Amino acid sequence: MAPTLPPNIHVSTHPCLRVKLSQLRSTTTTAKETKALVHDIALLLGVEALGHALQAAPAGKDTTPLGYEYTTEQIVPERISVMPILRSGLGMVDGT
Repeated sequence: MAPTLPPNIHVSTHPCLRVKLSQLRSTTTTAKETKALVHDIALLLGVEALGHALQAAPAGKDTTPLGYEYTTEQIVPERISVMPILRSGLGMVDGT
């Protein structure tokens, strides 16, 4: 019987993530490819995680270059921090 995970744990089954993890595990993957794959994996995980946790709220009106008015949106909350909890997670956080 598989262990039951806490309700705040999400195991991603995204096909792009699975492919990138397969490439990362390969013995033929170079150091340059590893760095790029870790970046891509972090991006996919971040987008998936934030997509479940964040909400967009109306922020006003704007106009397209063709003159159409539309309602703009913003992310709530406006500020987000990313903190790796393990040293090995530092490779997933690009310096900005």
